[in-house]
Amino acid sequence: KVMEAIGVKPGMVIGEIGAGRGRYTIHLAGKVGPEGKVYANDIDAGSLAYLRERCQRDGIENVVTILGRMEDPLFPAGSLDMVFMVNTYHYLARPVVLLRNLIPALKPGAIVAVVEHDPEKSGAEFQKESTSQDALQKQAADAGFEVVRVETFLEKDNIYILRVKGS
Repeated sequence: KVMEAIGVKPGMVIGEIGAGRGRYTIHLAGKVGPEGKVYANDIDAGSLAYLRERCQRDGIENVVTILGRMEDPLFPAGSLDMVFMVNTYHYLARPVVLLRNLIPALKPGAIVAVVEHDPEKSGAEFQKESTSQDALQKQAADAGFEVVRVETFLEKDNIYILRVKGS
């Protein structure tokens, strides 16, 4: 449902922030197919090494791992149709800076899809691992993005679809 809601299609090039060991990366790679590509970014080299081994073992050839920096995922310029992150946003020390650093990697009309725990839906268990709608929308605006849609169908999370303002 998440892949459908964010609009993942065959042939897309997607940059995933906080890919870790590839829980979502593998799904993204399957959805974009052999004509597409997933740039799996993380700041944990060990997790990316595991992901590379997993892809090699499973014959997944459309995933490229990128060891990024906390505030810059180091995606190739002008390459992405979409950026995707799942429950990673709340870990960002300076989310506005990271969002700004995404802009050079985005193709015209590209989106940033953020799946994030909603503190109003997720309860006390996830209060420290969540971001309110107001905070995320303000930070996105400060970084030069607009929130074009918020999907609220998930039990504990919201999905925010962002675009660069004016694109």
